Amino acid sequence: MVALIEQIASDEILEQAFGWMCQKREHYHFNGDVWQVRRSWGEIKPRIQQQLLAGSYCFRELRMIRGKDRYFEWWTSLDALVLKAISLVLTNHLRPHLSERCFHLAGTGGGKAAVREVAAQVGNYQYVFRTDVKGYYASINHEILLGLVREYVPDEQVLGLIEKYLRRYVSDGGNYVDILQGISLGCPLSPLMGALYLKPLDDRLAQLLEGVGGGYGLFYARFMDDWVCDSLARNFAVNR
Repeated sequence: MVALIEQIASDEILEQAFGWMCQKREHYHFNGDVWQVRRSWGEIKPRIQQQLLAGSYCFRELRMIRGKDRYFEWWTSLDALVLKAISLVLTNHLRPHLSERCFHLAGTGGGKAAVREVAAQVGNYQYVFRTDVKGYYASINHEILLGLVREYVPDEQVLGLIEKYLRRYVSDGGNYVDILQGISLGCPLSPLMGALYLKPLDDRLAQLLEGVGGGYGLFYARFMDDWVCDSLARNFAVNR
């Protein structure tokens, strides 16, 4: 079996990630770093492959981009490409361990599929509980997330990359801020990490779903940190 880091550093995965980056950043300013990566990709790719396999690849500092109502952290084009490559491999690796009731990952149907599922089921239940996590990405505990990743990713070099992705630092108006909690909004790896972080919730509700025939009467669907539970029992949450 090919090691995960070897898959990430492979020509096939890096070329997929390169194509994704070119598409996502095709409208960037002519001074953007994406054009340098595109122009010199033939020289850059073997260097990146060597660094990934040697465990020496390091992410650069991020820039804080602030809008009127929100902000996000901007990764360099090369770092975004590497993070996408990690996401491509780990999504395939982790998918068998993630809940089928989690709809935000690629290939699960997305928000529309989640809404269709809820709409088809809601009429069959007496009670509906809908909730989300306030500031979900920003509230994620690094140690808990790394612990979950270690359970399913038996590759120290990949674990090292994920730890660097988490424990990043951001340039904000000339100040450099060490990020000790939360994952990066707008990063191609974050949706997968966000799905894994709530796996314990998915697993617990899956146990209850298996008991539907025994009278639990539960329906569950999740899209990132938003989830819906439909129940036949009013006191379901209290008793379970």
